[in-house]
Amino acid sequence: MSEVTIIIVNYKTKELTIQCINSIYEKTKGVSFDVIVVDNKSDDGSVELIKKQFPNVKIIGNDINLGFGKANNIAIRTAKTKYVFLLNSDTILLNDAVSIMYDYMEKNSSVGACGGQLYCENHNKTSSYGKFLTIKERILSIFISTKKLFGKNVYLGYDNCELPHEVDFIIGADLMLRKSVIDEIGMFDEDFFLYFEESELQYRIRKGNYNIFILPDAKIIHFGSKSFNDRKVKREEYLKSEYLYYKKCYKLSKYSIFKIIYMSTLLLRLLVTPKMIIRVYKYILSL
Repeated sequence: MSEVTIIIVNYKTKELTIQCINSIYEKTKGVSFDVIVVDNKSDDGSVELIKKQFPNVKIIGNDINLGFGKANNIAIRTAKTKYVFLLNSDTILLNDAVSIMYDYMEKNSSVGACGGQLYCENHNKTSSYGKFLTIKERILSIFISTKKLFGKNVYLGYDNCELPHEVDFIIGADLMLRKSVIDEIGMFDEDFFLYFEESELQYRIRKGNYNIFILPDAKIIHFGSKSFNDRKVKREEYLKSEYLYYKKCYKLSKYSIFKIIYMSTLLLRLLVTPKMIIRVYKYILSL
């Protein structure tokens, strides 16, 4: 029986997904694994091509685009392994990152999730983890830059520490989860379509008294945002999910003062993208 289930959500990135799977088989030597690809109705021949090139890979085809969290949940439910490793389709393993994470989790039972160091295509380091902002910090960030608030290690970032160290949450591009912890605290919240679902999940993991670690020795290239290129749509989903994240993590009421403050910060955007901001307003007011 395999020890890790590697889950990739594909949406119109068949070439990148094939490249990602190739890197998994090429680099992963120290642990047994299964690969599941969840296709969010790509309609570009992704399913057929992946089946042809990787007959041993399990493919789950959705009838609609379910987004990131829901798609991963479908695969997580089928996983029988001790760990699940969520890997973006636009990534390439640079070393045996899966085994490095697996070994660390096996030796540290208090760790509920971990991730590796992400790199850009040019091999420069890029954001690999993030910090949970409080309501107070989020309000301050409206007036003060996050760099001034948090110093060098901002809301999303990396550092030059080469040893495993604890962080608030791992970027969703590469995230290894202990299955027993997910069984205990729950899977992704399916109210999120895109953005913040991984930080909300890991907020619950931390609340469950489990640790989350970044492992710099596990190295992965992340090309970034290759399956979702519409900037306005991305921004709309980001704003919706950001408020939803604060509502869920900090138990905001329907009539919270923060809702008014958050919506007021979007007023200037009404002049540039009025239809989009009105949709965001309607969404937030419905919560």
